Amino acid sequence: MLSYIHAYHAGNHADILKHITVSLILSYLCKKEKPFTIFDTHSGSGIYSFSDERLRKTDEAEDGIKRFLARLSEYELSNEHEEERKLIAPYIEIVRAYALKNLYPGSPAIENNFVRPDKDIQILSEFHPTVINELKENARNFNSKPQIHFRDGYEMLKALTPPEIKRGFCLIDPSYEDKKDYDDCIKAITEVHKKWSVGIIALWYPLLTHNEGEVTNLIDRIEFLAESTQSNFLNIRLEVKEPEKFSGLAALYGSGMVIVNPPYTLASDMEKIIPFIKKTIL
Repeated sequence: MLSYIHAYHAGNHADILKHITVSLILSYLCKKEKPFTIFDTHSGSGIYSFSDERLRKTDEAEDGIKRFLARLSEYELSNEHEEERKLIAPYIEIVRAYALKNLYPGSPAIENNFVRPDKDIQILSEFHPTVINELKENARNFNSKPQIHFRDGYEMLKALTPPEIKRGFCLIDPSYEDKKDYDDCIKAITEVHKKWSVGIIALWYPLLTHNEGEVTNLIDRIEFLAESTQSNFLNIRLEVKEPEKFSGLAALYGSGMVIVNPPYTLASDMEKIIPFIKKTIL
């Protein structure tokens, strides 16, 4: 949906869950010398400034990544939660490096930190006419040059899979402001998984006070797809607020990630990390 711009929500609790998950998946892929391909269907601007009036308008980063980093510093001083901190260390190293410049890395910037030059390939897509220009400009600062497409993310993914380097990962992160996104991402995952059965496919979804039916259907259908193709499936979920305390349609009380073909360690790692995230930002 072209009215949605992620800058208003960059650095919130949903981003923390999403980006830690992405970092763990890519850390796993980097354990082997074999190259991999990254797809990011809804890339956004790639990098955000904490001074950007769009971030300041919502202040979601204040209760999200800024609080998270501050609490982490306290845990480090007291030597608490060493196991959890070790698991998320690659993500924290990236975020802190950007924070020193008053910046926050979106998923393309985080992914790019794992790309090994002249080996791995990163393919980004963004369809908002303003945001695509921000992405292209910000990508000039990436360590490795990505492929950037000004096109619909679902269409890009379906057109370019299976990739030449078949080992890899895909992040699908729509706005869900248009209810059509729920069906579109299911259709895309179904088609892509059929052609690219070895790919790790990760889908982010919001937990809102008015979308319980859509989310349940989304999870059930993707789980059925995984089971019918004898693929592994993982659903992780972070709730930071109680939905019954909200009124209005825009109440984001949490979010989740559905992953097809997850790395074998991801489930056990996230069982430790999700309670830690919740404790740290509440």
